[in-house]
Amino acid sequence: MINGLEAVADAITQFEGWRPGTRSYDNRNPGNLEHGAKVDAKNYDIFPDFVSGYTALLTELQSKFSGNNRHGIGPSSSLLDLFNIYAPPSDNNPTNSYCAFVASWVSKALDKPITSQSLLSEIWNG
Repeated sequence: MINGLEAVADAITQFEGWRPGTRSYDNRNPGNLEHGAKVDAKNYDIFPDFVSGYTALLTELQSKFSGNNRHGIGPSSSLLDLFNIYAPPSDNNPTNSYCAFVASWVSKALDKPITSQSLLSEIWNG
């Protein structure tokens, strides 16, 4: 059975457009993470393979869900709080629709209602 962290990572992978010819696919970076050791011209991380990129995404999400991050979000934060950090509107991201997409995906994956206001601890409790 899939866990909540993987469900969120899978939804992000889909929303970021993981398919041949996209930045996420070409960089083996399913979460379009930024500011790693090796980056492209727009500061998106480049990974040697999908497993490395997906593992980095899971690690990034785990730090946010657990509260082990510099942003001050954690288990009592909402899914929308997470996406205001992960894909902030200030970077011209469609934050609300991104969050709604992930909530819908995770609801189906976990077979329970998840909304943008669901707490991270309701999705994954580590």
